[in-house]
Amino acid sequence: MAVDSPAAVAREDRIADLVYAGVAALAAGAAALESEFSPVVAVWLLVGLVPWVLVVLRREPPLPAFAVLALAPVLAVTLIWGIGVALFVGTAAASRVAARAQGLWLVAAVTIVAVALPFLPPLAGHEAQLGSLYFAFGNLFGVLVGVLLRRTSELTRRLRAADARLLEASAREERHRLARDVHDLVAHSLTVVVLHIGGARRLLRSDPTTTEAALGDAERVCRESLDGIRGVVGLLRDDGQAADPAVDLADLVSTYRDAGRPAELILHGDADGLPLLTRGTLHRVVQEALANASRYAPPGSPVTVDVAVTDSGVTARIENVLSGTAPSPRGAGGFGLIGLREQVAAVGGELTSGPAGANWTVLCRLPVATGSLPSASRTLR
Repeated sequence: MAVDSPAAVAREDRIADLVYAGVAALAAGAAALESEFSPVVAVWLLVGLVPWVLVVLRREPPLPAFAVLALAPVLAVTLIWGIGVALFVGTAAASRVAARAQGLWLVAAVTIVAVALPFLPPLAGHEAQLGSLYFAFGNLFGVLVGVLLRRTSELTRRLRAADARLLEASAREERHRLARDVHDLVAHSLTVVVLHIGGARRLLRSDPTTTEAALGDAERVCRESLDGIRGVVGLLRDDGQAADPAVDLADLVSTYRDAGRPAELILHGDADGLPLLTRGTLHRVVQEALANASRYAPPGSPVTVDVAVTDSGVTARIENVLSGTAPSPRGAGGFGLIGLREQVAAVGGELTSGPAGANWTVLCRLPVATGSLPSASRTLR
């Protein structure tokens, strides 16, 4: 829902003030006509219009002063000359004060004066009229209208503030998502590149052909990473939908295996039948676990990725030999396993990590929609 801007709310308040001022001017004109344009009455009516002129000219006095300046001349005209039409000036003044006042005492005082005004002429010797009761109810209704206008204005401002907070939260969440995307992409790619370069350095003199192949793979991964980063950065500029992410677990594991890290994927069920959101989350978890294993596990030690897909959910277990240094829960910038736990929790899953015997284990459970998933089992080495 779009909420009015501050300028729009101020414009609506301005329009309401002009309407109130127009009603007061018309009532004063009718009162002058009823007095047969008595100069004294005209002067009192002009005095009663002074605060309204200030409102129109944006030189509005404080609200209590406005109430006194607008209602006092009406009181004099009705008491001295018994001109009932002038009460409409008081109705407009009371309604506007109720629409602008923040304190209950001012609204209560103006309400009492507005309701009592129609009954004052008989106290000054003027003939009592049944219309006094109607005027009293009319003034009370005018105050009620002012109170409702004030409540509407306050609700609009609150909705505008809530809308601004929601927009800020949405922008913050989008920044976090992009940061996670960049982290996952860069951490994975640089880890693979480091593995390739490390292997090339060790084989530089003894096996130039393998060294060249490793450096070629490192170059390829760097180019792919650069293309991926361009795609993520493009999300900041493009309004269109981004392309579906690459979520092939076999390709992911083979990338690390080609880089010299013994990696094995054991897949029970068909991961391709999972919803895209579940596949993407699973891919991120395996990617982060492989990157951590490559950084912290002893060189050359194997990593096992065991994924089981059933009708009710997906379970992924990534294990590697535990070294003296445990994987950090945070990656660079704080978007490692902690960020993954947030992502997994957002889709209703659970992610745990820690030592289990001689291995470091990352265990992820993700729910899937109820449905039949094809059954299959395969092992990739």
